[in-house]
Amino acid sequence: MKTQWTDLGLRFAAPGSGLLRTHAMLPTPIVLADRVRVYFSSCDADLRGRIFSVDLSLDHPHPVIHFDPALVLDLGAAGCFDADGVNPCHLERVDDIWRLYYVGWQRLSEDVPYTLLAGLAVSEDRGKTFRRWKTEPVLPATPDEGYFRTAPFVRRVGEGFQILYIGGNRFVRSPSGKMLPRYAIRRSRSADGINLAAPAEDVLLPDEARGEIGFGRPRVETLPGQDPVLMVSVRTEQSYRLMMCPWDEGPVDPSRLVPVIDTAGQAWASEMTCFGATCQVGERTLLFYNGNGFGRTGFGLAYRDPAAAEDGFRRM
Repeated sequence: MKTQWTDLGLRFAAPGSGLLRTHAMLPTPIVLADRVRVYFSSCDADLRGRIFSVDLSLDHPHPVIHFDPALVLDLGAAGCFDADGVNPCHLERVDDIWRLYYVGWQRLSEDVPYTLLAGLAVSEDRGKTFRRWKTEPVLPATPDEGYFRTAPFVRRVGEGFQILYIGGNRFVRSPSGKMLPRYAIRRSRSADGINLAAPAEDVLLPDEARGEIGFGRPRVETLPGQDPVLMVSVRTEQSYRLMMCPWDEGPVDPSRLVPVIDTAGQAWASEMTCFGATCQVGERTLLFYNGNGFGRTGFGLAYRDPAAAEDGFRRM
């Protein structure tokens, strides 16, 4: 299927010093009255991530108009699930409260290099400041998901909320000796979008025969003119690739996954594309995504006009 997106290439990279030494990971956009604000995570010299924001113009081709070096969310306290890093993942507005669901990581040992659990921060001033909802993860570890319960996408369904997230409990040593995670996309439900402890079901499992080890940042995107799609980063031992397929509320048929964007010829995203998230500016849909090194080179921007719906998933 021909791509629906026009790529504008690299849009923002870390300044390269202090707490923003490298990376602009998991771009998480929200449209304000006069700008698009994008929350992202940058790393210090020890590769510990913190959350910051940057503003882009509403006008095409959406250049950066303001970068704020002030912290949006710092590391968690020593010993907590987010002591070594926080990445934004999903922003949900519930009445006058902004809920920022984030990935918290903690470094552990050689056999279990890290854990990834989901946290929640809230804002009561339209995203100017955030505070942790609590110091514990909003998706706490379970016996079946002891290492990974993270990257939640939370959306209203009926009277409650549906949660897609990454879950798993396993590391495997690769032929090169590196410990690699194994995790799947799972789905759960919640009455309030905060208490997320309901039993989960598998949505998409990695195909280890094809070298897949897991997935990154699942999101259900409803693009104008077409039915909902699942956007997800498919991870192999070498790389990530941003993919999407129709979303019909059931387990995903992996044969229907297709690449989202072609970045051939772009050095900053020549090895991988991952961690996509969209927002709507007028009739145009914007797609923010990461390239090489899980966002080490920054985040890029693509767009989709309404006419692209004529070549959308309705044909599949």
